[in-house]
Amino acid sequence: MKTSILNGHALRSWIVAAVLPVLLLLYPQLTAASDASTERADTRSLRPSTTLRTGSGQAPVRPYARAGGGVYFLNMSESSPFIRTNGREEAVGFLDHYDAGFQAGPLVSLTVGSEYNAFGKNLFTELNGFLTFYESTDVNEYSEDSAPWNDIRATFDRHCANLGLGSECIATEQEYLLNLLKENPDIRSVGWIGRIDGGAIPIGAPNFAWGDPMRIRTQREVVFHGIDLVTGTFFKQTGQTKASLFIGPSYKRLSQESETFAYESNRDPDINTLTLQEDLEAWYYGGVIGTRIDLPFKKRWNFTFDGKLGVYYLDAEYNGSQRTQLLSALPTIIDESTDWSTSDSAVATTLNVQTALSVTCLERVTFQLGTGFEYLSHAPKMSYGSVGESFTKDVSHTPARIDYSDALGVFSTFSIVLKM
Repeated sequence: MKTSILNGHALRSWIVAAVLPVLLLLYPQLTAASDASTERADTRSLRPSTTLRTGSGQAPVRPYARAGGGVYFLNMSESSPFIRTNGREEAVGFLDHYDAGFQAGPLVSLTVGSEYNAFGKNLFTELNGFLTFYESTDVNEYSEDSAPWNDIRATFDRHCANLGLGSECIATEQEYLLNLLKENPDIRSVGWIGRIDGGAIPIGAPNFAWGDPMRIRTQREVVFHGIDLVTGTFFKQTGQTKASLFIGPSYKRLSQESETFAYESNRDPDINTLTLQEDLEAWYYGGVIGTRIDLPFKKRWNFTFDGKLGVYYLDAEYNGSQRTQLLSALPTIIDESTDWSTSDSAVATTLNVQTALSVTCLERVTFQLGTGFEYLSHAPKMSYGSVGESFTKDVSHTPARIDYSDALGVFSTFSIVLKM
């Protein structure tokens, strides 16, 4: 797992977010200087000026900036390579070994823009971005009821005694023991799928017999950020209400990294183990369209509603690295490493709704308290098999693959707005 929250892609995105605001803020001054120079040249040459004008002169450009911070609760679905199997070594369920529900992380947001007149309309151009992340650690232990196993052991011991066999019975009568396990509907084991690339393991999936427990430690790091660049127009003002419609390109990225260590916990933690490192990345390329309504309701006070829809092309990529050690499975000892990569693409949609209450304390400074949510139709997760799939020895199974579920973010922010 990376030690830094801001990986290279996120850092490059935020460098762009830092440079573009400077350009947007300098643009009005550069335009004004250029227009002034042009106007002087036009006056000397007696040619008419091409500078946009209102009835009282040059149309003003009104830049602004908003910086905010807050908290972001991100709710996503879990996925797991850990399984619960029956006596026939078929998966009957999966073990949720971490919690991805409404995990809280800090939120940073930045918006810069300008209002101006062009083509006979009141317009604005705005660049806004956000960054949120969280880290989590989960430790869970799972086991199964040992009573059905004890019943089978007693039956098997009686069978061996009737045959007059001692310790060699487990080798000579192995088929009889396996049949006892397959015929008992109450037998359950916990373990993992085997190899993430779907390859077969000589002993089958590592499912711990006799109800033995398994402990799983999972560390996760999730980073979610995005940038929009929109242009909008203001509708004809009705009373004090100010409404606008905007549209523009949008980019998001969702990064999920995890490191998992599992072992049979009634033995030393270096006997039967799984170490799994995974990196699941998603890039969203698309656009948004939305509306904003500003409603003054008291002197210096204002209520804002902001809603937007997004459509994106989603590019997802998974890279996993696994090491499996099974040192108690004598005479077969397994110590193998597996690397697996896969990718997928889809079309995703988003819905973002925000409301804010703001108060102007100084002529150019406004404080804003907001809350909202963002719905994401496709957030990638991994699938490692299916219920009913067999994980017996020397049999390949479904490799880890990218799947999707929806996600929901709920956030609250405090922002400072500066009008220039």
